[in-house]
Amino acid sequence: MDSKKTSPKRFYLKWPWNVLVYVLLAVVLRIFAIPLILLLIWWNKKQQPNGPEEGYCLQRTRGRLTGLIPAALLLAGGAICLYFFYLGRTLPGEVARLDDQMRIFYHLCPFLGAGMILIGIFLAYRSLRDALHPEKSALAQSIRDQLPYPDEAPPVQELFAMVDQDLRENGTWCGRLGVGKEWVLGDRVSHISRIRGVFSRMERHTRHAGKRTQVTYLYEIWIVDDRQNQQITSLRSQRELEEAMDCLRRRAPAAVFGTYNSKEYNDLVHAKEEEEQYAQERAYRQRKAQQEEQERQKQAERSQNQVLTLPDGSVTSRVTWEILQQLLLHPGRTGEASPFQLVPGVPFQGEGRAFSRLVCLPGGAGELTRILLEEYSGAPGKPGRYAWTRDLSTAEAEEVLRGWLQGELPSLEGWTKLERSGPTWQRALERREAHPLPPQPNPNWPWALTVGGYSVRASAPAWEDIQEELQELAPDPDSFLILEQREPGNPEHYWFIQCAVAAQGPDQGRYFVEIGCATPSGPRLWERMVPDLQEVLKGFSAAYHHRGLDVSGFREMVI
Repeated sequence: MDSKKTSPKRFYLKWPWNVLVYVLLAVVLRIFAIPLILLLIWWNKKQQPNGPEEGYCLQRTRGRLTGLIPAALLLAGGAICLYFFYLGRTLPGEVARLDDQMRIFYHLCPFLGAGMILIGIFLAYRSLRDALHPEKSALAQSIRDQLPYPDEAPPVQELFAMVDQDLRENGTWCGRLGVGKEWVLGDRVSHISRIRGVFSRMERHTRHAGKRTQVTYLYEIWIVDDRQNQQITSLRSQRELEEAMDCLRRRAPAAVFGTYNSKEYNDLVHAKEEEEQYAQERAYRQRKAQQEEQERQKQAERSQNQVLTLPDGSVTSRVTWEILQQLLLHPGRTGEASPFQLVPGVPFQGEGRAFSRLVCLPGGAGELTRILLEEYSGAPGKPGRYAWTRDLSTAEAEEVLRGWLQGELPSLEGWTKLERSGPTWQRALERREAHPLPPQPNPNWPWALTVGGYSVRASAPAWEDIQEELQELAPDPDSFLILEQREPGNPEHYWFIQCAVAAQGPDQGRYFVEIGCATPSGPRLWERMVPDLQEVLKGFSAAYHHRGLDVSGFREMVI
């Protein structure tokens, strides 16, 4: 990965100046200020690509200032009701001329006005409290409630920092809902280990006014924790709701999932008796233990799908963390060098690249451990051209090795890029590769098949379906096939391979195969001309079955 360039800071409106500017624009321009305010909000967000500078939680509490708008409307409505009643008291003759409905409304005005004013004061107080005193906000209190000892909770800055750091490093955003590895941020905060149920609510409301029919949709996600407390977050679309449910299924697989007001929801929320609550918790722990056992088996299979080359040159496919830990600590005990390497059956994807080998040179007592990650060359058995290396402490090396066993790659920030020079490596020049190779498909993402102009032929297709459709391709602009995959919960991350037959020109009748993917620098596309169908089938089969697609003949296209 090329070294990151630090972009200069640009001007944007910070708190509280952004609020003051928005209010000033609304007062001066009124309704015409809306496009300008939206433009300023977009600009502020663009200047903070890694999240708001003040943090997600503090931004959420400050956003509660929008509650002043309904509060002001309620206060104004209440004042109008009281004023109307006051006029009636001073002009009893006018009251006598009112019809029955208006007279009932007149007598209710003092109660309606007082109620609206009290509600408006409460909303204004809550909005100002959350924005100006975040330590007293409902969001901060929801974080304290998640801790083992809420009374001993740290200051609000540390509370918010815990959630913000998790979301920055591991967060997936589904509209206003942020899901990290430990915390879920919506209108309140939930700790993932305490989530017991997640329910989606989607309702369609129809209102008739004269000859007009107005249809509104309600999209909400309800999260229930182990104390039967509920966090409700409103979303904007059905897609956001589905993405949030999918993301939470991956992060809290042992929780109960369903729809609002379903049997599962009522059983969990309305379990009042102690025996019912105990049964719910016992069922959750059984599901969690089963999920953990399945994950352990998957990790064991992933570990066994690697070949370990030991210091004496022997190889084994029996790879466990205990063996790697002994190799890592061996030089410190004996003083002897014990380099080893791990080669997975399928290259690992990460950082927009594919890696086919890890080499580890453990350090002795007080020395650093050197780890080298070799990039996949694009063809099985062919050595990679580039590699990344770094000297790490024993604890850091353990973390990298544990991740490699699970198919996870470390962040390459701070690592040194190397380029192969004969049998050795040398430091690579900081330049973009002239002809970078396309990455391999991700073995953990599902496949989808698209055939022809707009028809999606299958989801999770079988290889026989793909083979049959490839054989039916014809030299026609509407005849093509796309085999693609997208990251669950994050459709902006994708990889695809597509094929079509040239309809005219010198390459008529030959097959065009293209590979595309999303990278941090934007979408990229590679192309290759394939002379016959058998070569196409071979390439698609290698991609579909994750056997290592030969990408050496592809050239990058300008898009």
